[in-house]
Amino acid sequence: MATTKQLVGITSQHNEIVKRVGNGSLDPTVVKQALQDIIEGKLPQVQNWSLPIWWRTAEQQLERARQLWPNAVLPVPPKAFTPWTKSEVLLLHVPDSFDSLWDKIVVPEGHAAKYRREDVKSPYLTPVKHELKEPTWLAFDPEHGKGESPDSFWGQSEVRLAASEILSALIQFPKWSLAWYVNDTSAPCLSGYQLRYEQGGLKVPYLDQRSQLQLLDVSASEGLDPWSSPSVREC
Repeated sequence: MATTKQLVGITSQHNEIVKRVGNGSLDPTVVKQALQDIIEGKLPQVQNWSLPIWWRTAEQQLERARQLWPNAVLPVPPKAFTPWTKSEVLLLHVPDSFDSLWDKIVVPEGHAAKYRREDVKSPYLTPVKHELKEPTWLAFDPEHGKGESPDSFWGQSEVRLAASEILSALIQFPKWSLAWYVNDTSAPCLSGYQLRYEQGGLKVPYLDQRSQLQLLDVSASEGLDPWSSPSVREC
């Protein structure tokens, strides 16, 4: 049975569809057929979808979460996971403070250390969305928004940008960072945050890996390639 939060999210998406059909940006015939396919269980399957080598199973993620948050009440994994894009994977996100999540990231073999710029910290961070309060299974798309400016997604109700969930992904998938820049894969901007300093325009945190795993900042209006603005959705 769906939770109240999930029903509210579906209602929001439904309202957005109705608005777009009304203003002519969506074809009503196509929308009607797509909704009928959902009703009949004919969900589209993403072609050529395969799990990346750095992904860890739901059972492995639960075990990792139990080690780090022994008192947390962890949800049961979804019985089935249907990706909406070729790069979506299943992720267990356990909410925690920004600093605590960063401290829990284990540097994989291949990185000498991890480094965080001094002013990329909680007092300057403002989420651009409501952050989750309970452990949740998410569909995490690390390739969303590649090469586009982070601020171009702000205010888009149909896109939920990842913020602290990206740190959760690094906790759950220690080898993810080793795959950045390989075969055209991206490193992530934490575009679900705004960095507000006393001087200068809005920035966002972003991650890089060279000899070490680095947490830095960049202008929110700058499109970077091969950086992405990962997205999440509740499963």
